[in-house]
Amino acid sequence: MHTCLMPRTEEPDPSFERMLAAARIGGRDAREELFSRFYPRVERQVHAALARDVRVGRPWLSTRFSTGDVVGEVFRSALKDLARFEGSSEGEFASYLTTLVRNRLLDIVRYHEADRRDGRRTKAREDNDETSPHDGPATDAVTSEHRELYEIVLATFEEREQRLLRGRIEQNLEFKDLMQRLGFGSLSATRRAFYGAQAQFVIRFRQRLADETR
Repeated sequence: MHTCLMPRTEEPDPSFERMLAAARIGGRDAREELFSRFYPRVERQVHAALARDVRVGRPWLSTRFSTGDVVGEVFRSALKDLARFEGSSEGEFASYLTTLVRNRLLDIVRYHEADRRDGRRTKAREDNDETSPHDGPATDAVTSEHRELYEIVLATFEEREQRLLRGRIEQNLEFKDLMQRLGFGSLSATRRAFYGAQAQFVIRFRQRLADETR
C-alpha cells in the first residue's frame, strides 16, 4: 500500500502576521523589522536572477552603478507598497518582494538603457557619458508641475549628492567640472556617484508620486 504524501504547507507565524499588519498601516518599526528579516534573502535572490541579464548582457551598466547600489533603496520602496500582497506566509512574502524588487530594478536598468541610446543619437563622442542629461523623471520634474515634489525628494539626499544631482540635471555641468567642484577622485567615480544617485532619485520620486495620487 502506498501512502499519499500531501504537499507540506508553511505554518502561519503569528509574529510575522502582526509585523506585516503593522507595516501595512504605516508602522515604521514594523517596516524596519521586515527589512532586517527579509532583505538578505531577497538581495541574494535578486542578484542571482539579474546576474546574467545585467552583468553579462549589459556590461556597460557597471560603469554607471552597481545593482547593489540601489537594491536596498528599491526594497525599502517596496515595503511602502504592501497593499497588493495577498499571501500570508513568509515564503510567499519573500517571493513577492523578490519579484517586485527585480521588476523595479529592471525599470531602472531600462531607464539607463534609454538614456544611453539617446546619448548616442544626440552626440557621437568617444565617451558618451559626457553628453547632456536626457529626458527622464528627474529632468522632467525640474520644469513640470512636479517641481515642488522634485525639491522634496532632492532634500532626502546628503548635501554632496544634492549638489551632484543639481549640477548635472539643472546646470548641465560636465563630469570633469563636477569632479573638481565636489572632490571626487576620478571621472569614473563621479559618473558612478551621479548615476547611482539618479537611480535612487527615480525610485524615491516615483514612490512619492504614487503616495500622493492614492
